[in-house]
Amino acid sequence: MLISRLERLGLGVLTRSCPPELVDRVVGEARCSEKRRRLLSARFTVYFVLAMCLFPQADYLEVLRLVKTGDKGLRSWPGVNKSSLTRARQRLGWPVMRELFRSVARPLGTDSELFHGLRVLALDGMLLAVPDSARNNDAFGKSGSHRSPMGYPQARVVAVAECSSHAVLDAAIGGFKDSERIVSDTLDAHAGPGTLLLADRGLWGLARWHRLRAQGTHLLWRIERRKARRVQDVLPDGSYLARIEANKHSKAAGTAKAPPVLVRVIEYRVDGQPDVVRLITSLTDHEKYPAEELAILYARRWEIELVFDEIKTHQRGRPVLRSQTPDGVRQEIYAHLIVHHATR
Repeated sequence: MLISRLERLGLGVLTRSCPPELVDRVVGEARCSEKRRRLLSARFTVYFVLAMCLFPQADYLEVLRLVKTGDKGLRSWPGVNKSSLTRARQRLGWPVMRELFRSVARPLGTDSELFHGLRVLALDGMLLAVPDSARNNDAFGKSGSHRSPMGYPQARVVAVAECSSHAVLDAAIGGFKDSERIVSDTLDAHAGPGTLLLADRGLWGLARWHRLRAQGTHLLWRIERRKARRVQDVLPDGSYLARIEANKHSKAAGTAKAPPVLVRVIEYRVDGQPDVVRLITSLTDHEKYPAEELAILYARRWEIELVFDEIKTHQRGRPVLRSQTPDGVRQEIYAHLIVHHATR
């Protein structure tokens, strides 16, 4: 089964997305190039880690065999074993994979999929179970209480994805108890003029809103009903302009010092549901961006949930990641994101 999958996808999908010259440049910028010639070079280790994610069910030596099967030019390597492959991963580190991901991640949607000229992106997070080692537990944490932890440690991945193509454009990694809102503050790639970012109410933050708007990003976010109650003007399509001020008692980082903001509020009910869905947006022109169109568009936020399902269920192929150390976990996660982008 693994050979047939290699023949169908193989290293070609990885080398097309991550050509050797790009890998060498990223490795060089990260100062991970070898000072002496090694059998397991940094470049080869990058492709090994990517292949490890392409074939999640295979062990290290099987992955090595598959990599050699995909490249007939590689010579036989006596003495290479799991320990030497582990050491090669440790030498490479995880920032190389992060920078490689950032180098290859780009929008893949067509102009016909834009919304009034705006590229539609979604922001959300997912949890990935990692091996239950002491170092992983210290770095990422588990659910449950300190006295009664439950299950595996979990890494929190917050990502921005293009809704039309499912391409992940940026991602940050935190621990189980890290807030998605705080982790998301490091995501700046591909946000800016010409983009519309969708997000759920758990990611609301006034300072976060100002930061993204300052970059030129337009926003369409769900929000709690108690927010944006200071109505300034009612618009002909039923939406209205409202003012949001910082909550002085809020514990969310940065919101207490953020200045007020004027937003457009859209409220509606989904058929058969009693709860009112409440959206706020920076698109205040009701004629160019009718409320009904924005309400329909917001449903596309669920595309990022499909992206996470593609990575967690279909691509990963195993309930728990491989890596026993936090650096290895971060390296493996960014490698999975690279493989997902390559297959898009």
